[in-house]
Amino acid sequence: MFADINVKVIIGLFCLSIVAILSHRLGIVDTKYPLLIKSNDSVKLLLKSAHVDSHFIDNAGVSLQCKLTNQDGYEFCGVGIPLTDGIRNNGLDLSVYNRMLVSIKYTAPVDNAKLKISFRNFNDKYSNLKDSVSLKFNSISYNPNRHKLPVDIPFDALQVDNWWVDQYKIGFTNSQVELTNVSYLEILTDSMNVIGDYNIEIQRIDLYGKLISEANLLKLILLIWLITIIFLVTLQRNILQRISITDSLTGLYNRQGISAWTNKKIFMGMAKQRFHMFYLDLDDFKKVNDTYGHQVGDQLLISFSHYVQNYLDSIEGIQFTFARLSGDEFALVVIGLKDHQIKTFAKNLLGVWDAPIALEEHETYARASLGIAKLSADVKTFDGLLARADSAMYYAKKEGKNCFKVFNETVSQDIFFRKQTAEKIKNAIIHDQFHLNFMPILDAKSLKVVSVEVLIRANTHELLGIGPDVFIPIAEEYNLIKSIDLWVIETTFKQITKESTFLQSHPLIFCINISSVELHNPIFVQQLTELMSLYQIDPTTIELEITETCLVEADLMSVSTLEEIHNLGIHLTLDDFGTGYTAFSQLINYPVSCLKIDKTFIDNLNSADKTTSTMIKAILSIAESYQLKTVGEGIETYQQYAFLLEQGCDMLQGYLFSKPLLWKDLRDILSDSNLQPFIPKK
Repeated sequence: MFADINVKVIIGLFCLSIVAILSHRLGIVDTKYPLLIKSNDSVKLLLKSAHVDSHFIDNAGVSLQCKLTNQDGYEFCGVGIPLTDGIRNNGLDLSVYNRMLVSIKYTAPVDNAKLKISFRNFNDKYSNLKDSVSLKFNSISYNPNRHKLPVDIPFDALQVDNWWVDQYKIGFTNSQVELTNVSYLEILTDSMNVIGDYNIEIQRIDLYGKLISEANLLKLILLIWLITIIFLVTLQRNILQRISITDSLTGLYNRQGISAWTNKKIFMGMAKQRFHMFYLDLDDFKKVNDTYGHQVGDQLLISFSHYVQNYLDSIEGIQFTFARLSGDEFALVVIGLKDHQIKTFAKNLLGVWDAPIALEEHETYARASLGIAKLSADVKTFDGLLARADSAMYYAKKEGKNCFKVFNETVSQDIFFRKQTAEKIKNAIIHDQFHLNFMPILDAKSLKVVSVEVLIRANTHELLGIGPDVFIPIAEEYNLIKSIDLWVIETTFKQITKESTFLQSHPLIFCINISSVELHNPIFVQQLTELMSLYQIDPTTIELEITETCLVEADLMSVSTLEEIHNLGIHLTLDDFGTGYTAFSQLINYPVSCLKIDKTFIDNLNSADKTTSTMIKAILSIAESYQLKTVGEGIETYQQYAFLLEQGCDMLQGYLFSKPLLWKDLRDILSDSNLQPFIPKK
């Protein structure tokens, strides 16, 4: 019944919203203000310069005749109409209007004569009651004789007079058009350059606007929707309360449900019975989704939760609650386990899914990493327990997956180290305490430097001994990587601009690594485009490197971002290729132009196992068929170099040729034609 009422109310409210918006668009809520009529009772002031004779003419509206007798400097004539009761700071609020319909006849001894209409605004920030000229001039100049009357003038065409801004030294903020307190209307000739008669007949000045702006109407509609939704939610509070704490896929508690259950137990004094939090994360769950589809992935999550639930139900003497937090992450809170039972319990829990899990059409194994934390004097909340268990699970992942780790002092120290390092990274970004090194990449045949990989290094003493292999993952964990990526890109662009003359004679391509998070950063491409425009960067001199694991987890947004980068003319390189399980057939789906063979393959070339050399040959062969360039990275021996050269690898980099160099050192080497530092020695 409630569902039927909800549908009817929502449909009715939707129809009313559409009617309200259409009514607004069709002008039903338009408002009109006939300014000239409203000001008929006001005093009309003749405005003129010294060499002008003028007087009003009895006529409908406002008419005046002006005669220029001598031309000496800036001459003018017109009419001023006060819009207040004589108090300048008590003007009309015309901000609700967005245009005016003007019917003014103007004759002058020249063809291109213009009139100037000014709405004079009072504001305490820049106006003086004793100085009428201090009222802001919001003006428009136009030639009435070039338009069919009446003329429709949008308020967006109004501008603040420059002479007024200069005379009163008005800042940028207060030099914008403002119509909130208009106390004076002024209609003047916009210069009188020829002696003769100038006649102005003001027939009509009507202001048009909306009783309510579209933005405010939408806010009002939104408010009504909000009140209605709150009302409907209140009617169904009990039903929604249950839904709000339950995971719809598995039927378990969700994060909110387990959090409320745990905190309630702690509040009731159950903490004395020993609380333990178990944080479970399925290993390589994305591979199941990618291989079999999301439907099979959902079946796996359901089956996994049933396996664990059945195991927990079989254990006597404990209280527990089990929840799915999100995706493939689960939390289990157990009350009643003694400390010496924890490891046995964890091993048994991991053994629950040792056997394959049968799904509808498939059979697969579930593996999970498990982190364990205990309620203690310094951690007395669900969130505190979960944070510690999550950190312990992170360690279990690092130690090889499908295992468990109990939160201890080592884990605590590592958390403290990562937090401290994150703070040091943040300070280094703020104080510009990084610099760039450049790793030469050589053409395999000529051994000439054709490109350089841009590498970030820290200058600060606080990060001494902490290399990019450590601080980059921490920067990703603490959401600092976007700032680092932008710093590297902009600093590289600055270097290219600074060395533009040198690079004309020694052309190089600059290869910049970007984090996978940029593929889900909706403004990254815009930022990249703006920096390229600012520093006038030729996109063909830039390559962006992403790791192959980025493509393993790629979704529609990631692929769209890659396409946008490619459309800028920037080439994309797939780094660490061979480690991310990307099928060769998938390469055609991504706009990459180059593959970097992972260093682990190069390192294993010297081993007796021929699998590595076969894999490299396959990569090079497939790359050639897809018309992709290849780079062998991490080359440290002559034998590795000779093998890659023989197999047709396009480019090479590694310590055999050069370590990363400061720009000054690289520039000196490239400038000296007598030096041959990149020739490998046997």
